[in-house]
Amino acid sequence: MLTFYTSWGHQRSQSLTEISKQLNLNFKFSTPIDPVGPPLFPASNVISVETIELEQKAKDDIKRLGLTVKNPVKINSKEKGTQVIHGRFLHITDIHPDPYYKKGSKTDMLCHSGKGDAGKYGDAIMGCDSPLALMEETIRWVQENLKDKIDFIVWTGDNVRHDNDRRYPRTEMNIFEMNEQVSDLMYATFKNKDDPELKVDLIPSLGNNDVYPHNLFSPGPTLQTRELFKIWRNFIPQAQLHVFNRGAYFFHEVIPNQLAVLSINTLYLFQSNPLVDNCDRKKEPGYKLFQWLGYVLKEMRSRNMKVWLTGHVPPNEKNYDISCLRKYIVWSYEYRDVIIGGLYGHMNMDHFIPLDSVAAYKSIKKSLKGKASSKDIEDDFGQQFMIDDYDSDDEEYDFEEDVTHPLEETNMYRVFDENFDEDFMRIQGGVPQGKVKYMETLRESLYAGIKGEKRSGVSSERYSLAFVSASVVPTFNPGLRVWEYNITDLEEKLSKDIKYESWDNFFAGLETMMTTFDEYDRLNEDEDDKDFKINEKDPLHNIFSKKKDKTFPPKKPAHLPLGPGYVPQTFTPERYVQYYADLAGINAGKKDFQYELEYATDDNVYGLSSLVADEWIKFGRKLGKPIKDEKKKNREDDDDGKKKKKKKKHGKKKKHGKHAKSKEVNVSQNDVYEELQKIWNTYLKHTFIDSDYENKGFG
Repeated sequence: MLTFYTSWGHQRSQSLTEISKQLNLNFKFSTPIDPVGPPLFPASNVISVETIELEQKAKDDIKRLGLTVKNPVKINSKEKGTQVIHGRFLHITDIHPDPYYKKGSKTDMLCHSGKGDAGKYGDAIMGCDSPLALMEETIRWVQENLKDKIDFIVWTGDNVRHDNDRRYPRTEMNIFEMNEQVSDLMYATFKNKDDPELKVDLIPSLGNNDVYPHNLFSPGPTLQTRELFKIWRNFIPQAQLHVFNRGAYFFHEVIPNQLAVLSINTLYLFQSNPLVDNCDRKKEPGYKLFQWLGYVLKEMRSRNMKVWLTGHVPPNEKNYDISCLRKYIVWSYEYRDVIIGGLYGHMNMDHFIPLDSVAAYKSIKKSLKGKASSKDIEDDFGQQFMIDDYDSDDEEYDFEEDVTHPLEETNMYRVFDENFDEDFMRIQGGVPQGKVKYMETLRESLYAGIKGEKRSGVSSERYSLAFVSASVVPTFNPGLRVWEYNITDLEEKLSKDIKYESWDNFFAGLETMMTTFDEYDRLNEDEDDKDFKINEKDPLHNIFSKKKDKTFPPKKPAHLPLGPGYVPQTFTPERYVQYYADLAGINAGKKDFQYELEYATDDNVYGLSSLVADEWIKFGRKLGKPIKDEKKKNREDDDDGKKKKKKKKHGKKKKHGKHAKSKEVNVSQNDVYEELQKIWNTYLKHTFIDSDYENKGFG
């Protein structure tokens, strides 16, 4: 039995079949709909499951890498065969291999020619792309050290060199060939020895340099979507061919009926892609992406599954069109019981981005002001998001700083617009400039703007998180990240005798339904076509009604508990370990090629007990506190200066001892600020992957 859900929670089967007939789609649902809820089968997809006790040698090898020793779970399922789940996955991004790279060439010639000091594996900060040797040795290191310890690999794009040397122009064929070369290397490395199946699942995402011309990607189907599907044929389920051809996004189940990864094509949300406009018009591919995302998330919720969102370009006020950014944030918020977090690349800097749902909702309200759909949207979202979020009982409350503005009116948005042009966000290669300024902007306008505990929610559920990882390309030093997540109760979860309809069947039906919607929209725009009409009394009229934007999420049902990204449970991220390659030491012959431990999130500096949102939000407050307090003090000093100019009234007496007490407080605060500044300096050091970039005067 296959259940389809509309974005308002209604189940539809028979009526959709009838519509398909009217549109000559010739689609039939093979079985009647279950009126109660998602379909359950008595036969389990999982044949067997057991926890494996590790031998001491394996434990020592895990400790060598700074990872946590935990007993893996062995699964034998009908759909995925035999898997060993370790509770870890790898994030790798922005490899940027350059076949024209020459060791000993000049870095100011992009390491393509001349006589210079270009190292064998590349040089941090010098502006060249990755030598093939760096890519090959990186993958080899992962194979030898991590392949038998991870469950899947999130691989977030840019597998082609930058288009920044006119002497070596990129062609569409060059891009297809390099994408295929990198994909073949990844597949050969992470497949089983004796059969073509992957031992470690690979989930790729499309980067802005993986297309021709760079940044430009039009709605599918196109030659590029078809060629990319061929190149990634070993990574994308065959049943999602049409979905991928539509927009180069797809779903990948990594643990049967439990955990999945959604690969999002962020080029449809990217402001630097001139072939798309926004995410509000029905014809735009960004609109269709969110429409697809909504159905997939609803199905995942019905199955009680959890998911990571992944893509190339991270969500922020400069990267995404504002209409796309606010939708991304509110979907993440309303599905916080399902979505664990977001994993991205592109920026080449290691950092995290808190995304404020209240600012997103206020932006939506502003965009709908005066429109017929405004009341419907507000009713669906709930009024709690439509009011200012201050609370006079909150000791941390500071009116000037803490009133939430719509996304496009926030200080972050304004500062980005003033200080960083489009080229900065496009990341076009070359010596990195202005990256310290970018991080200071994040500190001042984002981390310092994080609200207090009372207005963030008990588990900081007001915020969702996007994590931007270090890249392999030596913009700074190359970096890799291993996430560790909770699998304590996984065996028990997998032992339950329940099976849902296959995802292949779900996506086949979903594609037909979305084709139906597209056809309806096309016909409805043609004023001369009067054949296709839906009676206003038919419940389906609400689905197709042009008064509602179906790419806005419904509110999360109040009875659903928070998911692994907010409350510790199975699949909660517990910590991650960041590795880097010290290129200076390696190129000088002081070290063999290797990735070494840079830091872990539970070390003495970060001190995160787990990676739930509340831990990150508290850490963000630490990073921003000196800036926030300094702004507050400056305002108070300004107010005091104004008051001194006024005459004293009512003969008020001066308070004695105030100056002495102020000195004591200042000494204590200075100690705190000194410690917080050390944390920020360490965070900045890790942002630039131990390359010392922050001290070299690049801005």
